Amino acid sequence: MNNNMKKVSALMALSMALGGGAAYAATLDNTQPVHQTSVSADSNAASVVNVSVNGASISDGYWNKDGKVAMIPLRDLTDALGIELEWNKETKTAELTRGALWTQVITGKDQYSVNKMSLTLGTAPEITGGKLYVPVSFAEKALHGQVNTTGNQVTISSEEDVKTVTERGVITRISNQDKYQSIQIGGAGTDGIVLNLSDETKFISVEGKEIALTDLAIGMNVEAEHSLITTRSLPPQTPTYTVTVLDAATASESQPKELLGTAGTIENVTTAEGGISQIEITGTRLTETAPDHVVLNIAKDTMIVNHEGETVKAEELTKGTKVIGFYSPMLTRSLPPIGTAWKVVVETPAAELEAK
Repeated sequence: MNNNMKKVSALMALSMALGGGAAYAATLDNTQPVHQTSVSADSNAASVVNVSVNGASISDGYWNKDGKVAMIPLRDLTDALGIELEWNKETKTAELTRGALWTQVITGKDQYSVNKMSLTLGTAPEITGGKLYVPVSFAEKALHGQVNTTGNQVTISSEEDVKTVTERGVITRISNQDKYQSIQIGGAGTDGIVLNLSDETKFISVEGKEIALTDLAIGMNVEAEHSLITTRSLPPQTPTYTVTVLDAATASESQPKELLGTAGTIENVTTAEGGISQIEITGTRLTETAPDHVVLNIAKDTMIVNHEGETVKAEELTKGTKVIGFYSPMLTRSLPPIGTAWKVVVETPAAELEAK
């Protein structure tokens, strides 16, 4: 027994000699050995990220734990860019607002909300030294700034002249809920584009008079000036600066006070006296009270147009054509219900769909 104890003691002594005592310590307190690395002054300086916004320096940032992503102070960034930041201490959430841009940042979550759309950047925001830091890519992807990283220097600039694009389309959806106001044009569902609105968005009639969002209705043909930058969602979303109604006053007067809409494909076409008298649409309702399957009478005053507002011949209303039908709520109780079309927007002719 004495010999065995001597052997065990010798083995333990040898183990401690080879491992610097780490293995033995781990056995005693059930913790992993701690490896300490000395950090020189030069390596400390290398970990600092110098940040400047529009030519002016702000508080320094740092490289994250992997040493690959530059983290920059969010409050300093937004102040330099003229973006309003509201901090919620309880949820550790920051809300950023500037014109039509709205962004939400949640501490510890790589899930950034940009105009109600989710964006991931590969790195979550984190609080260090009492400040909230975000990856430098946030300045580019969420705030649309120009970012340049050279060594430990990050320069961020915002474009003074906002690049915009103008396009036309028929309104298919209007969302007027608090600050999340938007309209969708150019299609329904995943088609078209969502125009995010703000207090700075201007609404103008075709006569040049200022109007309000409440003056808009589905079925109206509008021209929108919006940012060149859009989300990658379906449909894409974009900040919008001006919305101009293209429908003349006479068209607005003939529009029913309440309008329903159905977007889909023409299933059947009925002709009478050499002309199209009726179309049957199956698809998606644009309003809660609208049917997703409806038969619409084509009257003499029914407008048939494309999204540009250009008149389309009734002969293009063929089976298989993608259309959006707008009509009054006065429908028969039959299945499918029957009504009279106020406007029919031809999205994609059947021939083009077959070609695809």
